[in-house]
Amino acid sequence: MDLPLVPLKTFHLVVRHGSFTAAAQHLGITQPAVTQQIRRLEGALGLLLFQRDGRRIAPTEAGQTLAAFAQRIFQLVDAARDALEGVAELQTGHLRIGASRTAGAYYVGDLLDRFKRRYPGVKVSLSVGNSQTILAGILDFTLHAGLVAGRPTEPQLVALPLIRDRLLVALPPGHLLARKPILTIKDLHSHPLVLREPGSTTRRLIEEAWQAQGLTVEPAMELESNEAIKSAVADGIGVAIMAQAAISQDVAGGRLVARRLREPLRLEFALVHHRDRVLSPVLAAFLALLPKRRWQEMRPAAGRLPHYSRRSSSR
Repeated sequence: MDLPLVPLKTFHLVVRHGSFTAAAQHLGITQPAVTQQIRRLEGALGLLLFQRDGRRIAPTEAGQTLAAFAQRIFQLVDAARDALEGVAELQTGHLRIGASRTAGAYYVGDLLDRFKRRYPGVKVSLSVGNSQTILAGILDFTLHAGLVAGRPTEPQLVALPLIRDRLLVALPPGHLLARKPILTIKDLHSHPLVLREPGSTTRRLIEEAWQAQGLTVEPAMELESNEAIKSAVADGIGVAIMAQAAISQDVAGGRLVARRLREPLRLEFALVHHRDRVLSPVLAAFLALLPKRRWQEMRPAAGRLPHYSRRSSSR
């Protein structure tokens, strides 16, 4: 059974206004055009929808049943229109952003805080995981965009380079290697390493640097959290290579010591979104807030995420 929507809308207005003439005036069409649409609907349904008594009309039992559903249908249509107008004007909506663990802890906070101050009615959710997990969320359209380390190789993804950060050696105070102002990879090879999990861009950069020296990375411990890695280093379990933003406060407070590598390593973060995703008003507004100058050193925003919900991805 076909249920054409244009005649259904006309039927709904006839019932609501009580006459074909009033419905025609509301729609801006002629009364015969309204009659034609009602007949089309009755023909499609095979049911009589109105009883006619001279100039008076009244819905039949079938018409009353259809009228109840039509009212609900067009209430939902009106609600959808209002909601979409709110999204278009950025009064409502939902921005779903992902971030690698380092970016989520130290960089993305400033961007999201700026967005929330400008668009307080838009809900913002932050998913934190390693770069591979965040890219998977962008590819399956779960996330609007993500701030991740490195540049993705998937052709479906667009990457906007944004932040560059230096990787430093993190040591506990008093460590033997802290006596040297600059360290080499071979200096570190004989010491236990505390590393991020496989899939982390930091881990990949370290492994590539070791391979370039003809060495193999053999971690003493693998941890998924930067905070856990810093605690392990501070407790003397091993040494680590971490983003400068991740350890700057710990170095300033005397908990850790940082040294540069002679073979410089840098983390490059890009804002990634799907090439085929429709550029919604919410996503367009977020992208418009990105710094026009690429490769910025952005002030860390660790521990300051007051305005939006945050969850760690377990995928």
